[in-house]
Amino acid sequence: MKRVYGADPFVLFDKKSGAYYCYSTSNSESSNQFYLDKSYDLKEWTRLGYALDCSKNCWGKDWFWAPECYYNENNGYYYLFYSARVKDELTEEYFNRKDYLESAKIGVAVSKSPEGPFVNISDRPFDFRPYDEEYINIEDELDDYFVQNPDPEIIKKAKRGQYISMIDANLYFEDGHIYLFYSRCCYKQCHYDEKLEKFIEESSIDAVELDPSFWYDKEAKTMPKALDKYLHVDENGIRKDRFVKILNYANQPQEWENGHVFDHEKTNGELPNRRWTEGSTTICLTLEGKKTYCMTYSCNNYLSPLYGIGIAFSDNPLGPYIKYENNPIIAEKPAENVYSTGHGSIVRTDGIIRFFFHYREDFVSDRSFSFAQLFINNRHNVQVGPIEKCVKKEIVEAK
Repeated sequence: MKRVYGADPFVLFDKKSGAYYCYSTSNSESSNQFYLDKSYDLKEWTRLGYALDCSKNCWGKDWFWAPECYYNENNGYYYLFYSARVKDELTEEYFNRKDYLESAKIGVAVSKSPEGPFVNISDRPFDFRPYDEEYINIEDELDDYFVQNPDPEIIKKAKRGQYISMIDANLYFEDGHIYLFYSRCCYKQCHYDEKLEKFIEESSIDAVELDPSFWYDKEAKTMPKALDKYLHVDENGIRKDRFVKILNYANQPQEWENGHVFDHEKTNGELPNRRWTEGSTTICLTLEGKKTYCMTYSCNNYLSPLYGIGIAFSDNPLGPYIKYENNPIIAEKPAENVYSTGHGSIVRTDGIIRFFFHYREDFVSDRSFSFAQLFINNRHNVQVGPIEKCVKKEIVEAK
């Protein structure tokens, strides 16, 4: 059987056609990005090509990752949200320094068909500039900032404040509100670990509420923007936008999230020590008679055997979220040739909740599609059905 290759898969059920469409990271070096596949049963998939036409209004240079597609009933358009690194000439504008390496932002493209082609609304990314005022820029003070027990005086004199890169966009709609969840990259996000007595680069999940007016543009020409309360200009007239911190390691540490905290030592300085919390998807369920927001997310790097899926719960869409005590809910299963399970999306049809995610057959193969049914019984009881591996449907030409 031929597997369906792709990473960070997002599945849209298209009510008009009754088909499922999957948009995934392709790492293509052509003028088009994101694999686009079609299925009627989630198991067999036909590859249609690529979703995003990068020949028009392209602001990104590389790192085209994690596409998600949403249908807008107000205007009949499909919206593709994704992330990419900005072109070099845009780096300083968005991050206030030319040498910001992981300069990722979020883009929005539209199409009248779920099969594309999707074209960027603008030649610029989503104009939101999240700034962490509390961040300690230890990287500017130490050549090796992963050193054990760094000098407290050096930490004290380090400059505070840093712009945040954005990847893994996910939208949640409720009662006229539109929430954008995203992951901040590990880069320029060093946090001191009191237990390990050293700095760790950590990604985390943040959010902002969007002004819903773009969703009512009949011609789909309006880029989304954050609500005014999140847009902030400092005393020097510089944009430093605010955001909501959703999920990270420090607030609720779980041991399974520590797959890479000694990588720097193990590789003699070639790799950084990092923690990943990213790739979120949010849905709302009624659990034990109470409205509950359920957020899935990935931890660790896809190359690690600890790479897996966690879930957290909240009474409100913007948190606070409490992590499930028995995370991860999905992890590698060597007996089934399932490795590197991570970053996916929730699919809800016919009252069934499925989690659609990527995995590897072994540690060297490309990431492929799979899914499993979720049984979210309550905040303390989450069960996962058997993992089903997707297959590529063979197209038989008529003679």
